[in-house]
Amino acid sequence: MVAAVRLALSWMTVLPVGPAGVPDAAAAGRSMTALPVVGLVCGGAATAAAHGAHALGSGALLSGVVGVAAVLALTRGMHVDALADTADGLGSYAGPERALEIMRSGSVGPMGAAVLVLVLLAEVAALGTLVESGAWLAPVAAYVLSRCLPVVQLRRGVPSASATGFGALVAGSQSRPGVVAAGLVCAAAGAGLAGAGFAGWWPPAVGAAVGLAAYLASAGFSRHAVRRLGGIGGDVLGATIEAGTAAALVAAVLLL
Repeated sequence: MVAAVRLALSWMTVLPVGPAGVPDAAAAGRSMTALPVVGLVCGGAATAAAHGAHALGSGALLSGVVGVAAVLALTRGMHVDALADTADGLGSYAGPERALEIMRSGSVGPMGAAVLVLVLLAEVAALGTLVESGAWLAPVAAYVLSRCLPVVQLRRGVPSASATGFGALVAGSQSRPGVVAAGLVCAAAGAGLAGAGFAGWWPPAVGAAVGLAAYLASAGFSRHAVRRLGGIGGDVLGATIEAGTAAALVAAVLLL
């Protein structure tokens, strides 16, 4: 598990903790199970940076900007790039080969740009609101929840959209127990979105339901991707993480 966590952190962040060499498919699959740990690191960085900025008097909006920027720096912006590519590819309504070609092109079209702006605005506004309210647990929980979502998209039987690349290495790698375990973590992270609401049972219960709903929606999105693209790929996983982060942060604001 330590090796899996190191590999997940080295792939999903700039932290130089990964093992040398190219991992095999089994090791890559185990690293995907460790994605919630990556969410914990990213959530801690975002929350600490945003609260630090707020303590210096930056206000809610700028605090949200600082927190989101910290995660973008930590992750090399890979998930926002994946979100834009996926929006352009799926938004093109082209066939699988053409849609994948659009996603690999490296350019950002109008659909990708619009989705990217809206998602980042939601993240900044929601994180800033949470920080201004004094919340610490809820933002961290949102990042953990979002990193649970790809696990169900990599369940056994889900094909890769391409014979090469990240998707080919990890598609279909997650066993049923692993998928169930990630779902339970997703529910627990969803309960954490309630933050100070733990004084009563109702807010955490609603948050847990939100977490499970997000997990099921992630599974549904992977089915859609398989229908449109012929399988799952790294861009779809990254888009799920970024959109999931925004949705979880907004849900945390609604649960305040």
